[in-house]
Amino acid sequence: MEKEEISISEKRTLSTFPEITWENYISGKLTKGINTYINDHFPFRSYAVRFTESFRYNLGFRLQNAQKIVVVEKPKMEDNSDLAENLDSAAAKQYLDGIDEAYSGSMLILDGKVYTQNAGNPAVSPYFSKMLNLYADSLQGKARVFSCVAPLSSAFIPLPEYEHYSKRNEETLLAIKANLNPGVYFADVFTEMNQHYNEYLWYGSDHHWTGLGAYYGYVAFCKAAGITPVPLTSMEKKVKSGFLGSLYELTRDQSVRDRPDLVETYIPPGIETQAVRYNPYDFKYPQKTRVFCNSANYSTFICGDAPLIKITTNVKNGKKIAVVKNSMGNAFVVYLISHYEEIYVVDFRYSKHNLLKIMNDAQVNDLVFAMGMYGAMSRGTIGMMRNLAYNKNQDYDEVLKREREQKILDSINSIQDTVIVEN
Repeated sequence: MEKEEISISEKRTLSTFPEITWENYISGKLTKGINTYINDHFPFRSYAVRFTESFRYNLGFRLQNAQKIVVVEKPKMEDNSDLAENLDSAAAKQYLDGIDEAYSGSMLILDGKVYTQNAGNPAVSPYFSKMLNLYADSLQGKARVFSCVAPLSSAFIPLPEYEHYSKRNEETLLAIKANLNPGVYFADVFTEMNQHYNEYLWYGSDHHWTGLGAYYGYVAFCKAAGITPVPLTSMEKKVKSGFLGSLYELTRDQSVRDRPDLVETYIPPGIETQAVRYNPYDFKYPQKTRVFCNSANYSTFICGDAPLIKITTNVKNGKKIAVVKNSMGNAFVVYLISHYEEIYVVDFRYSKHNLLKIMNDAQVNDLVFAMGMYGAMSRGTIGMMRNLAYNKNQDYDEVLKREREQKILDSINSIQDTVIVEN
């Protein structure tokens, strides 16, 4: 049967068949490796894993509305450094996205919904603000700069004993606002979402906000930008059921599996769009994509992640915007099509483009940093966003050529090392 290379549900690469050598045989590595390989690849393995989870869940008695804390071990990254090169890009990005953004150490499961037990850190907020201030200084007189950071789902846990998480989320976001220079705009996403706290703002099985949650983030941006938001009631609503996302895959909790999410999309009226995805370095080899995809998971929004996406609309008002985002920004971007003629969507995790050059060449009017708090609370990701201003232009064909040459060189060195060891 065809073998899978990764288990997205377990967030790890599956084992490969061990090398048959005398050394492996004597040491026992060969038989151990074969045993591990069989465990990872026996027929209908995924169904057996699901059955085992269901069987264990139904043992004994369960209380109604019971709370549960699940501690998730962070997967090791060193074994998956070349994952994106070896796998289908969509699967690789879903895998990496789950590791990079969904993990928070421990999670609360309540009524079949998973909440992260993390609430940001006001002490880190100034670093994010400083990065936005630098962009505002570079773009002074050319484009406006906005902060549009979403809180975590922990801000909306519906139990009084967890109110401290909500306060911590708010303090973290207000600390971003307090450290922005005059002229840098702050979208108060927390306040806007908190006014609708009892609505379907977050998926119960995934770390992203829903289409409705993202809409309120868009409303907060519109208020900061002086734009009139499109009323939700005037949009076409589409719903798909059966979505189980990253937090289910991390916790593997049966109560979450029994309550799959709905994927709701709200489509603004009268807007025609064309969308193109680009490679990480330049504008070669464009691929057509869409703003709304026919998917039953979060990739319904702009068809998932890409280093750079350009969206062109029939809104002929000359306004253009660049959106720097992680995956949380995907559901936010779709609402901007009603207000801008061109939208440049830059994923700071994958793009090697020079953001300032894109904005200068296209004469972009607005720059918004739209993301989940995970992206704004890490010095590493803040550095990635800052580096978008300093990336050197590179030819994609030359990059691919250097990578091929390096792989050949690595293979030669590996063969030489093997010969030396055996001799």
